[in-house]
Amino acid sequence: MSMQVRVDFNPHDAVPEVLCLIVPAPTGVVYENRCGGRACLQNSLEGYLVVVGRATPFVDFFAKFDGRPPQRWSADDLDHLQRLIREKVVYFVAEIEFESRVLLSLDFDRLDDLTEAWIPVRAGDQAAVLVFANSA
Repeated sequence: MSMQVRVDFNPHDAVPEVLCLIVPAPTGVVYENRCGGRACLQNSLEGYLVVVGRATPFVDFFAKFDGRPPQRWSADDLDHLQRLIREKVVYFVAEIEFESRVLLSLDFDRLDDLTEAWIPVRAGDQAAVLVFANSA
């Protein structure tokens, strides 16, 4: 039996721009996030949710689309997004005696899923998704 959890990034909170990573795993917990700008999609993924930073750079990136992220991404936009992911997101995984940083990168094999507040990434060898507050 799985439990559905709606990730509630309220843009009116004192610190609304929380950036999280949903890492797929058979946890029985399915995280749902409103995404897609004005399309107000409801994407979901089973796994665990990890806070990985502030979403400010990503919110600023998507603001230029005014709530209408493109269906086809330009090479410049993908390059910019890739740089943001690599430079602004910090994800650590606990090992037996220490923590190791896992580098994230845009998942170019899942660009059809890419939209505001739902960014498919690779966390090492594993597929994951960055989520934050949708603009609409």
